[in-house]
Amino acid sequence: MSGKIYEKEHQIKYYECDTTQKMTISMLLNVMLHVSGEQSYLLGVGDRVLAEKGLTWIILQYEVKIERMPVFYESIKITTQATSYNKLFCYRSFKVYDTQGNLCVTVNSTFALMDVQERKMVRVPAEIVAPYETDFSKKLIRTPKPEKVNEEKKTSKDYQVRYLDIDSNRHVNNSKYIEWAMDTLDLEFLTTHEIETMTIKFEKEVHYGQLIHSEISSMKNQDEATITAHRISTEDVTNFEASIVWKATV
Repeated sequence: MSGKIYEKEHQIKYYECDTTQKMTISMLLNVMLHVSGEQSYLLGVGDRVLAEKGLTWIILQYEVKIERMPVFYESIKITTQATSYNKLFCYRSFKVYDTQGNLCVTVNSTFALMDVQERKMVRVPAEIVAPYETDFSKKLIRTPKPEKVNEEKKTSKDYQVRYLDIDSNRHVNNSKYIEWAMDTLDLEFLTTHEIETMTIKFEKEVHYGQLIHSEISSMKNQDEATITAHRISTEDVTNFEASIVWKATV
């Protein structure tokens, strides 16, 4: 594995937590992205440099494994490393440690570069990735695919995309998809279960004013753990898919 490792200390804020005082997965991913963005800025290839070239990073996939979620006021260390890239995709890992050095969360991610005007993926320029000192590899890293929503057992909620749901890339912020997906679960379930693993795939952009449908179905695996399958769509377009393996806390 190659690539410069960057790390950052972070103290969990109350607004980053849910009612159980554990950090939410959407907030954790936001903080991780901030850390990777800080590394890019310090290496001279931050968002402004990309914007001058008419480019921006987009996230395609996350693979999340949680040992335990950090809690309110806890101090954690987040490390990130660009691990490899090919002509279209860049791969980056994140890890979260507590003050005793215990691994709490691991996230593997897939990024791509998008032409802001054309709204299309473009080849990765060598000069953009060179500062990370990561290896070029023709090999595609295939992350697990999310479980599909069971059409016969699904339920759904609808949401109108608001101004505060969109970000500087002019589309819905990635964390909003996760919040919409999890909002299909009731309070009792969310306060008595924790995420063990999560597989996320972003398919198509969602924009301001669109009506989205957040769909869910659930099943049990061979260990009797609950697995929820999620899909967010606009009209007949699938925009986001995810599956979550949950563990009971009570």
